[in-house]
Amino acid sequence: MCVAIVAIGCTERADSPDPTPTSLQTEPTPTLPQTTPEPWTVPEPEPTPTAAALPEPETSVVAVSIAAEPNRSNSEDALPPVPLDAAGATEFLDLRGVGDAAMAETHQQPYNLTDFLPRGELANFGAQLDRFDPTGKSYRGDLSFINWESTIGLRCNEFWAPLNPGAFAFVSHPDNMSEIYQRGFNLIGLANNHTRDCPSAEDGKDGALVSSLHMERLSREMGANWLWHGVGEQKEASVTTLNVKGRDLKVAFASLYLAEGDCTYVTCKFDEKTVLRSLRDADADLRILSIHSWTDETQQELVNLGVNFLTYYNGDVVFGHGPHVWAPVRVVESPTGKQGVLFESLGNFIHPALYPRATNIIGRVLFDIDTMKLRQVQIIPIALDRVTAYFGGAPDPSAVPANLNWQLTSDSVWQSGVNPQVRAAYSNIK
Repeated sequence: MCVAIVAIGCTERADSPDPTPTSLQTEPTPTLPQTTPEPWTVPEPEPTPTAAALPEPETSVVAVSIAAEPNRSNSEDALPPVPLDAAGATEFLDLRGVGDAAMAETHQQPYNLTDFLPRGELANFGAQLDRFDPTGKSYRGDLSFINWESTIGLRCNEFWAPLNPGAFAFVSHPDNMSEIYQRGFNLIGLANNHTRDCPSAEDGKDGALVSSLHMERLSREMGANWLWHGVGEQKEASVTTLNVKGRDLKVAFASLYLAEGDCTYVTCKFDEKTVLRSLRDADADLRILSIHSWTDETQQELVNLGVNFLTYYNGDVVFGHGPHVWAPVRVVESPTGKQGVLFESLGNFIHPALYPRATNIIGRVLFDIDTMKLRQVQIIPIALDRVTAYFGGAPDPSAVPANLNWQLTSDSVWQSGVNPQVRAAYSNIK
């Protein structure tokens, strides 16, 4: 089976700390009472229509507002919320994604994993993940995406701008990438503004190129079967075969930053057609795209591009990021009948330099593992105070706009032993 995944994000505006409130933020709601799920049986799956090659659109795709999108919820499907424990969800391919993450403070040389941050926390991304969820079940699917909002390296000789209130520059130690891989993250998006933070890194090389060299080294040393994209000389999508629940799954993945400028070693707006066509033409069962925005204008471009990818390029999932808060979730149906999911923004994840925010989500997509038909979408809200992530105090996830009818769950079976405060909104798909 072949899947295509795309991640989209906004960096210049989004990666910089911004305490300005937004209309998407809501007040926390009390933890929902637990309920006992009704017994159910899996309906006979309908085969997913074979995706035919579609001509590229002759004019730019402009997405309609989320309120104008057709509702894609299936009210007749009795499938309950699929439990968080991906290992137990044997009938499904489980894909998850989190937003802007790093282990760096602005204009500081990278911390070793045994160092401490200015506020006293350990500068070790794996340790902070363990503080958040020792089980890993909230963020770990069969495939788990993260937007790494930082250059990767051992030092920076020159930052892109001097330290000032309007400039932020991040360099994270490469050992953090080993930490996240060991905890299940196997889709790493690297195309964003902060991968261009260090024009002179180790040996005087461009920091984005150095990031790719470290990722190549780690891949060899760990024997890592992961997909990373967005830095280095390769602009076409990365493709690999992963064994998922005893099945070989061909996955294509790309990461794109919606900016111009020097794109020698960063996949950016100039490379859009190369990325889309390479995803479409890949020998893959699943196609995933990550997109990063950095202004309100490029955020709209992100939405338009995500809809374009899902409609005309055989796309399956788009992970958007950049605004530092959650944004609408939309299910898009292509002319072939295939349906894909666009998370317009996941918000933030663990990052020492970002302001506290409560409006962030872990996005979750569940496909029937036999037919690759989209069955269910879940969003799990998390609150963040820099490197401290927690479930309590996160807003009601049903407040996230979508062309879906959200249902809430905090059922103990769904929670899978993660945390009694974890909850989600979910919807079954037509």
